[in-house]
Amino acid sequence: MDDGILCNKAFFEAEQLYNHLCEDHVGRKTTNNLCLTCRFPDCLDTPRTYSKRDHITSHLRSHVAIKPHVCERCSTKFKWPHDLKKHQKL
Repeated sequence: MDDGILCNKAFFEAEQLYNHLCEDHVGRKTTNNLCLTCRFPDCLDTPRTYSKRDHITSHLRSHVAIKPHVCERCSTKFKWPHDLKKHQKL
């Protein structure tokens, strides 16, 4: 995310915020704007830098109320795929 500066954009849906963070703040290698350091306010005291884009985008889920992994049996939602797998084993 760019230089620790927060942008003024607001979103009604957590998924929209997450997509914005991933595309506009983390960026992509192909567009030459990739940033692998989390500069979310919760992480400013101990900035975390990741080695891969997938790792930082996964980390961003800890800051956003998004739960993209859904159980097909009961519709319970989870942030992380491993939590869904544990749930499905029950």
